[in-house]
Amino acid sequence: MPGVIDGEDRIRGVGGEQLYVRHWAPEGPPRAVVLIVHGLGEHSGRYGHVAARLTDAGYVVWAYDHRGHGRSTGTRAHVDRYHDFLDDLELVRRHVVAQHPDLPLVLLGHSMGGNIALAYALDEQDHLAGLVLSGPAVALPDSVPGALVGVSKVVARVAPTARVLALDATQVSRDPAVVAAYQADPLVHHGKMTAGLGVALLTSMSSFPDRVADLRVPTLVMHGTDDGLADVAGSRMLEAKAGSDDLTVTYYEGLAHEIFNEPEQDEVLDAVVAWIDARV
Repeated sequence: MPGVIDGEDRIRGVGGEQLYVRHWAPEGPPRAVVLIVHGLGEHSGRYGHVAARLTDAGYVVWAYDHRGHGRSTGTRAHVDRYHDFLDDLELVRRHVVAQHPDLPLVLLGHSMGGNIALAYALDEQDHLAGLVLSGPAVALPDSVPGALVGVSKVVARVAPTARVLALDATQVSRDPAVVAAYQADPLVHHGKMTAGLGVALLTSMSSFPDRVADLRVPTLVMHGTDDGLADVAGSRMLEAKAGSDDLTVTYYEGLAHEIFNEPEQDEVLDAVVAWIDARV
């Protein structure tokens, strides 16, 4: 059932941070592994219903909390350097593969997790059987002025842990119950992210247009057209420039940021399962 996990653990991340990991298992032998990479401010526990749908389809699902998020240690919503996220993900992947050495692995990243998953895939494509990106934060929104970006970079150099920007919780979903649960969740970071994290993400976003032509792994990109937190322009950039011969890009008209938590979530999750089924 959603939210009920089959196991949890902590592994040592970069710099000694303790990363909380959990997994959900199918009833029979798993067909493949799906590793979930969550978004900014949230945590892996919000993906229980996603895991339930995937385990019903025969997949074992793993997820972890980023440093500074959920049950993992670290300064909240902060990273010293962007590559710490990628190194943490590699350590988690190795932990997962040690449990399932003969299974293909699909990486599923949402929002900031989509940003991290894409960057990881570009560096470590041979480790992945597939890449699924949900509302990926891979392009700087047009609403963010260039002057603010410049100021943020200055602040990040002199005061990297200064708090600069908070997410608008009302934008996560069109479902008021989802928004209310998000706002009441004590494991969600409801404050501002640090300048260090903000600039790390902006820097990664600026690199993607010149890098994604090298993407070879089968990739599914999914984005709600009314996403107010991660600009849909990022997915359109991937549609135009990603080099994978197996690239599927789907836009969900009128859906908000968390397409797995919208009223149409069953349709979205069915599409994820069907796409993975066809590749593993």
